[in-house]
Amino acid sequence: MCHLLVIEESEFALRQAVVLYYETKEPFYLPAELAEGEEVFLATKDGIVAYAEVLFSEYTTRPADPHWLTEADEQEHTYACLDLISVDLRHPLLGSPLAGLQVNPGQTDLKVRQWLVEAWQAGHFESDVTTIDQAKNRRMERFRERNHLEPLKACCEMCGNIQRSILEWHEYHGHFKTLCPTCHRLAHQGIEKREDVAATSDHALPEQ
Repeated sequence: MCHLLVIEESEFALRQAVVLYYETKEPFYLPAELAEGEEVFLATKDGIVAYAEVLFSEYTTRPADPHWLTEADEQEHTYACLDLISVDLRHPLLGSPLAGLQVNPGQTDLKVRQWLVEAWQAGHFESDVTTIDQAKNRRMERFRERNHLEPLKACCEMCGNIQRSILEWHEYHGHFKTLCPTCHRLAHQGIEKREDVAATSDHALPEQ
């Protein structure tokens, strides 16, 4: 199952939370009753900011989290423990309010789920990533790339770009290459050009 979970930012600082917990690889809780292994797109009223997997749900008082902006009461509710797969605060879907996407909060049907996954991955130029396992592997790949300690080469090894401030590591079968962001995306795709379906009006969500 796939769910779209919309969080009110006056109650919980979702954008700050997903950035922190993605970097630290810590799970966190949000109010929802979801089953283990389900996919969740996390959104604000301004659009989608993250993609996660449910670890479990439990009925409890609100778990402690500094990102809550409201006082906790002593009432018990169901909270889902989430493991973030990918986060992007510059994704085209964040600039697309949910009303414009014609996507309703809650459980999605298979057609909407497929569109969301394709649009989310296309925004990362990662249409080769279509399953939770593949997304987890890509996340660990990115972690190793960010923490590779050798000095970067003087230029992109694919296009020759010499803007050192933007160069980054790309891992491939345990080896690392210095690439610019554009070539890095293309290296994952193995193609010369990628169309961003998340930001292209011609690829709007099919009528339900």
